[in-house]
Amino acid sequence: MDKIDRYTDTFRELALIYGALILIGATVFTLAEGKPFDDALWWALVTAMTVGYGDIAPATFLGRATAVILMHAVPLVIAPIIVTRLVSRLIGDRDRFSHEEQEQLKAELRALRELLERREKG
Repeated sequence: MDKIDRYTDTFRELALIYGALILIGATVFTLAEGKPFDDALWWALVTAMTVGYGDIAPATFLGRATAVILMHAVPLVIAPIIVTRLVSRLIGDRDRFSHEEQEQLKAELRALRELLERREKG
């Protein structure tokens, strides 16, 4: 899970992953179905969003397998990660301590511990 978080931390990374899926899907569709790349790109975008207008449909096994991957990867993996990242940025924990605040608290606790130890000895 840490690897997924690390590689999908920003919207830029997610957009690159989404764009790569679309371009790979369109390229495979072009090669498998013998369609022009602009039609294949249209097909990949429509298929990824599971709209499926039906104006272009795969006839080969490879084209259909690519469709299945796009129809499952984008709405079931990419879109939820985008929503999760967006929501986590909107709903911030306002009570969370910053790194500097944590370091300050630790320093104050060390000082208190030293003071208590000196009092106990003295």
